[in-house]
Parts: sequence; structure tokens; C-alpha cells
Amino acid sequence: MYQVQLGKGETNSHAEDTQFRLDYAIDEFPGPVKSFLFGMQHVLVMFTAMVGAPLIVARLLNLPPEQSVTIVVASMLACGIGTIISSLGIGFIGPRLPIVMGTFYVFIGPIVSTAKTSSLAVAMSAMIVAAVIQFLISPLFGKLHRLFPPIVTGTILVIIGVCLMKLAINAAVGFNTPGFAKPTTLALSSTMILLILVIGRLARGMVRALSLLIAMIAGYAIAAALGLVNFDTIAHARWLATPTFMPYGGFVWPGFTSVVVMLVCFLCAGGETTGHTLAVSKICGVEPTEARIRGAVANDGLSSGLSALFGGMPLTSYSQNIGAIAITGVGSRFVVAVGGVCLVLMAMVPKFGALVALIPGPVLGGALIFMFGMIASVGVSIIGKTMSGRRDAILFATAIGISVGITTAPANAFDVVPPVLRILLTDGIVMGILTAVILNLFLPAEEQEAESAHGVPEPGSHFAPDIGGEPQTELKA
Repeated sequence: MYQVQLGKGETNSHAEDTQFRLDYAIDEFPGPVKSFLFGMQHVLVMFTAMVGAPLIVARLLNLPPEQSVTIVVASMLACGIGTIISSLGIGFIGPRLPIVMGTFYVFIGPIVSTAKTSSLAVAMSAMIVAAVIQFLISPLFGKLHRLFPPIVTGTILVIIGVCLMKLAINAAVGFNTPGFAKPTTLALSSTMILLILVIGRLARGMVRALSLLIAMIAGYAIAAALGLVNFDTIAHARWLATPTFMPYGGFVWPGFTSVVVMLVCFLCAGGETTGHTLAVSKICGVEPTEARIRGAVANDGLSSGLSALFGGMPLTSYSQNIGAIAITGVGSRFVVAVGGVCLVLMAMVPKFGALVALIPGPVLGGALIFMFGMIASVGVSIIGKTMSGRRDAILFATAIGISVGITTAPANAFDVVPPVLRILLTDGIVMGILTAVILNLFLPAEEQEAESAHGVPEPGSHFAPDIGGEPQTELKA
């Protein structure tokens, strides 16, 4: 079993349960150069997904070029600031974990719908109100951390890894692009997986820790040599961009319905953030305390409100960096904070952002397949040590079945569900998390009850004595 190396002042009984070795623990600072390289590694694996959501909104609303730039720049800026707060913390805000913030795709529908029926200013106002509410109720999420024992945490990790695999596969095969399912596309994504495997298996030290960054740079170079990268986007990008406060108009009371719809989205975001916080805590070998979860959800609200004030999209924690930590062994929160600084600079210098945004889908998809698989493997390792009987097996099977079923369901499968509920019910990860938590609360603990009734642990249970050893007898006066 591997051991987690904790940073100075970080002690925790959870460290012995992890299956992954951290070369840089949560409170260790690798130095400025290494931190920049490690931080950019985190940025690269999530940047395309982060800018994708605001670009989709801009396209669906037919926004003029200036406003399209505004929504992307504001989102990137908020992601950078939110990532810094997430890693370093401000007061009770932020979990102080290596968690990257990014835009949340579940908000696309409500934003577009509200903007078309009213205006983009109304949509942003609704986001601000809902973000404030999420910030205020963040202590409630913190108190729910007791509902996440190891069997639930492991199930959540498997759900995250498996449900996100569809996004990785779509990117790897070039879905919705001219290169969809072409030999070059498939070869490039396969090359990425092979590169990560070889570097991660054979390399040591700094090279292994930078395996994702090295593989993605190599994949980028190969794609450029094959003519798959159009650098005209960089030439047309501006050198400097500054955010504008309330760019679509002043605050407008959005109405009760718009606020409720946005709030449901924020509750989904809070659920995912809770799951991600538990997952990162587990990998980093620190305790997922009430304060960490409360701080993570509060940061969701604060960062999302800030993003909306400057015309961007709401944010949530991203799962990509969970896989990055597991693969590279770099769990330093200071590294992720440096990545947040890089995001802020990229928002202010669009040419730099355009360079990163040009990462071809097969290159990113190949990396994501490996990373999401690593997330699921962490969950499997936890479940393997904690699943103790039929009850836990039923919990795991039901949660996985519902989450994957929703994720792979046909596009119109939930059209009969009211729009407000549809936002919640069509998110496979959120529904899987809710299913695991509810079943853990209400499924009877059959094995424990049987043990208590007979006074003897069942064979194979965690409480059974080691029958292969000598009996231990304690003599008392």
C-alpha cells in the first residue's frame, strides 16, 4: 500500500486509507518554476471545457463578437479568482484544497431560455440572486458531510469517472467536428493515451509529475504538424482585455420563477462540489471536514456571483484535476493556486488564452479518458476496502445504474418532466450522489443487526477475528 506524504502541520487518520502516493502533499510548495509548470498542467486539462460553456451560450444567443468575448473573459477571470480562493481560502470561504473552478454546463439552458424570453441582463441578475442564496446556505452543505461514509464516497468517485467518460470519448473521436471518427483523429487520441501510459510508467521524479503536460504538448505539436491546428485565431485575438462591470445592463429583478430555476442549478452545483471535495480530500489524505465542504460551496456562490457581475457564467469545482492529482502525485494546493493566477492572466491576455484554447479535441480527449478512468479507480479502491455485504452492493449497484442510465439516456427521454425538475433529474452525477446518500440513510444495516443479535461477528466481516492466529487472552486481577 502506498503512503500519503502530508505537508507540514497536516495530520490525519485518513492518510493510511489512501491508495496513492503524493510526491507533493497538500501544504507543500514545490517552488515557483515547478509550481508554474504543475499549475499549467491543471489549466490545460480543464481549459477547453471551461471556455466551452460560455462559447455555447454566445452561439445559441447569437451574441455579437464583443459580447461573446465579454462572456468568455468574465468566466475565465472568475475561474482564476475562484481557483485561488479555493486553494488558499479567505476566512471561511474556500476548502483550502487543490480544487480548480470552472463553468458549469447545467446553466446553459436556463441562461439561454431566460435571455431569450427577457434579456441577458435578467439572466445575469437571476444568477446573482441565486448565487447569494447558495452562499448563505453553504453551512447546510457542510453539516451534510456525515452522510458520506467511505462506501458513499467511493461510489461517488466511480460515478464521476464513469459518467464523465462520455465527454472524454466525444472529444477523443472528434464528435461534432470535421474530423469525427477519422483515422487521424483516432490515431491522435490513441497516441495521447499511450504517451501518458509510457511516461507515467517509465519516468521518475519531475518528468513523471509532468506526464500530462508533456503528453499534451507532444500531442499539440503532432496535431499542428498534421495541419489540425488553425493559428489564425491567435493572430486575430487581442493582446489585452479588461472586464466590464454589468456589461449587459444594470441589475433587474428577474422574478420568482427565474430565481428558482437558477437556484436548482446551484443546488446541483453544490451537490457536485460536495462530492468533489470529498474525493480530493480522500486522495490528498486529509479529513473532509464540515468546514472544508462549507467553504467549497460558499466559494461556488461567491465566484459565481462575481462571474455574473462581469457578464460570465456560474462556476463549480471541476473533476478533471482529481484525475490529474491521482496520475501525477502532485496534491499541493499552492500549485493549483498558481494555476488560478495563470487563468487570470489568460483572461487578461486573450492571445495566450487562444493558444491554449486551440488544443485539438483528440489530444484533450485522450488525456481525459485516462484521467476519468483514474478517478473511477480511486473509487474502486475505496469500495474494495469498505464494501462489507449485500446492503453496500445494492447501494453501489443502484447508484451506478441510475447515474449511468441518466447520462446515456436519449436526448428527449425526460421531456415530460417539468423544466424546473428536469435540470436536476437529467444530471446523472447529481442523481447518482443523491441515490447513494438516500440509500445509505434508509437501507437497513442487515449484517450489523445480525451481528448484534447473535453477539458474534459474521465470517468475512470487518469485525471477525483472525481465526488463523493464536487466541489472545487477557488476564485480569
